[in-house]
Amino acid sequence: MREKINGQVSIEMSKLEQVAPLIRIYSHPLRLRIIDFLETIQTPQRVTEIVGISEGAQQAIVSQQLKILRDSGILEAERKGNCVYYFISNKSDLSLMHCIREYADLSGLSV
Repeated sequence: MREKINGQVSIEMSKLEQVAPLIRIYSHPLRLRIIDFLETIQTPQRVTEIVGISEGAQQAIVSQQLKILRDSGILEAERKGNCVYYFISNKSDLSLMHCIREYADLSGLSV
């Protein structure tokens, strides 16, 4: 539900407080890259594959970002033998990623 402030329609503060943590998660370029990659490929991927698309980030940094994404509920991890596979767990949060892609396309940026 939206509220009116000075006759203007506005998003309720409680809703903004709920969405702010998600926006913080999406505010890191490497996390955006990981989310974009996993959504595009649509199959669980090992850390080594994710490091491969990270444009030079060290595995420790990628693992740190994967932990943040996992803790936020955007990603899940599944262990198979010695390997851990990561995949998108919350598809509803991807609407923000779609907005970022659309903005990048309209702005002439590439995500």
